[in-house]
Amino acid sequence: MKRFAISILILLYGIAAVQAQTEQAPSIHQEQLEQYKNMALSPEDWQRRNEQELPAARPKNDDTCRLQKRVFGWHPYWSNGLESQYNWKMLSDLSYFAYEVNATTGMALNTYSWSSAAVVNQALAQGVRVHLCATLFSNHATFFGSPTARQTLINNLITLVQQRGAHGVNIDFEAVPAAQSANLTEFIIALGTQLHAAIPGAELSIALPAVDWSTVFNVSAMNPYVDIFIIMGYDYYWSGSSQAGPTDPLYSFGADYDRNHSRSISYYLHAGVPREKLLLGLPYYGREWETVSNQAPANTTGAFHSSRTYKTVRDNSATYSQRNYHPASASNYYVYPSGNLWRQCFINSEHTLGRRYQQVQQRGLAGIGIWALGYDAGYEDLWNLIRDNFSTCAMQACADTLYDSGGPAWNYYHNENTTYTIAPPGATSLSVQFHSFQLENGYDTLWIYDGSSTAAPLIGAFTASNSPGAIQASGGSLTFRFRSDVGVSAPGWMATYECSTINSTEESAAGAAPLRIFPNPASDEVTVEYAVVEPQTVRIDLYDATGRVLHSRSQMQESGQYQARIALPAVSGPLWLRVRIGEKYWTKCVVKR
Repeated sequence: MKRFAISILILLYGIAAVQAQTEQAPSIHQEQLEQYKNMALSPEDWQRRNEQELPAARPKNDDTCRLQKRVFGWHPYWSNGLESQYNWKMLSDLSYFAYEVNATTGMALNTYSWSSAAVVNQALAQGVRVHLCATLFSNHATFFGSPTARQTLINNLITLVQQRGAHGVNIDFEAVPAAQSANLTEFIIALGTQLHAAIPGAELSIALPAVDWSTVFNVSAMNPYVDIFIIMGYDYYWSGSSQAGPTDPLYSFGADYDRNHSRSISYYLHAGVPREKLLLGLPYYGREWETVSNQAPANTTGAFHSSRTYKTVRDNSATYSQRNYHPASASNYYVYPSGNLWRQCFINSEHTLGRRYQQVQQRGLAGIGIWALGYDAGYEDLWNLIRDNFSTCAMQACADTLYDSGGPAWNYYHNENTTYTIAPPGATSLSVQFHSFQLENGYDTLWIYDGSSTAAPLIGAFTASNSPGAIQASGGSLTFRFRSDVGVSAPGWMATYECSTINSTEESAAGAAPLRIFPNPASDEVTVEYAVVEPQTVRIDLYDATGRVLHSRSQMQESGQYQARIALPAVSGPLWLRVRIGEKYWTKCVVKR
């Protein structure tokens, strides 16, 4: 059950407290650039070192799967040599990190061997778009105050992109003060204009802060000149945080800090970024702190903090063995003792990263960003996750759970104006069932349209406790538009949807699907009855409404008729059963009595 409206004064105090920290904190991009510079290893040193330490396994480059979303990965120079681990078919864009800007002159403090880096050659040979990332983390007034420095940087970036036959420039200017907002916009307009004129088809992309505290990025004015906007959807909890928490919460981790992916996406869409240009950057790393408790949330001691890559956690399974799930924020964390205190490491698994991919799908964004490529070297799981969500081989669930912007635990936000469409690939019909619904009476409203846009017929407008109940689309799509005012907020809604496709649980072009699930509704147990027509692997997964896996089984089975009994755990809300037989899958909502 969601919490009811929080006092606005308390909420603003909590935001201000976190804001004071966040505005002074270096991002993971800056933090790691400084860390690796201090190691005094050249890009060529990293190339040799990483090649010597490469694991034996290599990701499969599946020629049959094609990306349908953009996957934009930053390749920092310290990942040189790890490119043999990349599944190039599941990567659309590679951004070489970095051209480090000299604020006084616009020249490069270092380009980290951009002109000769082997990864650029390999990416281009694989048909991946290549970008050069320019970074500026300080001395912004010096840079923006010099027309010569600005033009020198523009000239250099265009020349370097041309020299390598690359495709664009990626701007990563961080901690820009509010006083430089207009100058930042002017520079982006000049760079975009000149880049597009000099290199037809070239793209300008820009990294956006997860929270633009001082409204520095005038994205509406930048939009005609920028091709890709990438939210750096991480460091919501950072190295100096006084409380341990997820670096990339899908929804809020706690009541006193309401910044998260859901709100960041809504903010930038409302600010004027077209969804077809917006990517959600996601971390292949997490944060670890020393804490005073093994419970979450827990205060940090300030004595230890570090970033941890996906590879580090996977390679040290003995240490990272106790994985916990935080449903409200859809985040994972590990806990282990450290002397008389504790360590807590918040980092995504395939499950929680998959939940973030579902948000990208549901909100209709252009794709994802990755910080950073190589942080999963030696493991195929995250490449497979991209394939299973964003490619022509995607195992798109024809069923899912819908929440308002507050997620399963928290209220939606003030001053929202969001629109998104649910249109599962190949869906021929779509139904939605609202299980809870509570908006502020008469002001905050949810409109539902029977089709793929707000131009479709209006099914209804719903406010207060007037729940939409069961909604049936005339086709395979529904569009939702939600607006809230600046006053009181409320718990919002939770709904589930199901669709029918040629591979659905109902009917296919060849007749009935080869399985049934009964009884449904059920109290303690359901039976899955299915047919296997030739020896194939059968996998059955049971999820709760947050996407948490409650039961999973997989085995190779010969042809024949089978039954599997699945015990239903004592959890509230709807459950989802997903059955995969070979390359076909079916998803069905199970309602508990």
